[in-house]
Amino acid sequence: IQELKDAHAKFEAAHGKHAKDLDALKQLHAHHATMGERLDYLETLLGDSADKHAQELEALKAAHAKHTDAFAKHASDVGAMAAHHATVVERLDYVEKLLGDSADRHAEELQALKASHSKHA
Repeated sequence: IQELKDAHAKFEAAHGKHAKDLDALKQLHAHHATMGERLDYLETLLGDSADKHAQELEALKAAHAKHTDAFAKHASDVGAMAAHHATVVERLDYVEKLLGDSADRHAEELQALKASHSKHA
């Protein structure tokens, strides 16, 4: 009978130890997310990130299109302006012609004044 009592005491001690180990595992498991929960979290995280990147990409495409339109308009305005502007050579020729005409006219007037003065002197 003593042997039976000793075996029973060993069994109860082992059972108590196993029960404590089981409780500790249950507590660890309660703080640990399941594989499904972890996958759901990652899918949500990646989905949110993908949605955010898609929105940013669309915003960049829209900004690029707006910039392209503005650039095209600016290029056409510059082209139209260039068509109405004279070249540097044309402008220089015009200024030289004006100065030349003016110098010729002044020279004629000076000669006329000298001739007029010489008649009176």
